[in-house]
This record gives sequence, C-alpha cells and structure tokens, in this order.
Amino acid sequence: MARVPEAEVARLKREVSVERLARAQGVKLSRRGQDLVGLCPFHDDKEPSLVVTPEKNLWHCLGACDTGGSVIDWVMKSDGVGFREAVERLQRLAGGGPAD
Repeated sequence: MARVPEAEVARLKREVSVERLARAQGVKLSRRGQDLVGLCPFHDDKEPSLVVTPEKNLWHCLGACDTGGSVIDWVMKSDGVGFREAVERLQRLAGGGPAD
C-alpha cells in the first residue's frame, strides 16, 4: 500500500471541519471565547470537557480522554479505525477520492 501523501492529509485537515464532525455526532457546542465547548462523546461526561478550536480546526478533551488532535484523530477515535481508514472516510466526506 502506498503512503497517504502529506498534501492529501493537509487538504483533509484544512477542508473538513472538526466542528461539523462533532455536531454531526450530536455534540452540542457552545461558544466560549474563540473556542467551542461541549460534552465529550468519547466518555461519560457530566461537565463540558470537549474543546473545539475552529480557527485551528483542532479538538481536545480535557476530561477522562485527555486526548485530541485533528479531524483524522476524531474519526479514528469516534469510528475505532486506523489512520488509513480515517483518511479514506474523510476523503469520501470531503469529495475526491484517494490520490493515485
């Protein structure tokens, strides 16, 4: 299998919104300064611990998960898949298939 080109990874990180992915999974986000906060969907969250930074298109759980990252990391964690499968799912979502 060929490596996923860095340009393709950068494109997905730029074009697919973490905020959109979170909202699509039912996460209710509210504005707190420049960030968005909500209940983390990856663990039993009673107080908002998920922080989404739209400007950087990154997310971080400050609670039990203590993890975060890009849209690729979100798909890997939410769907329980590896890097390549996450990239392929995001490619379908963003339009455009795998680069040859």
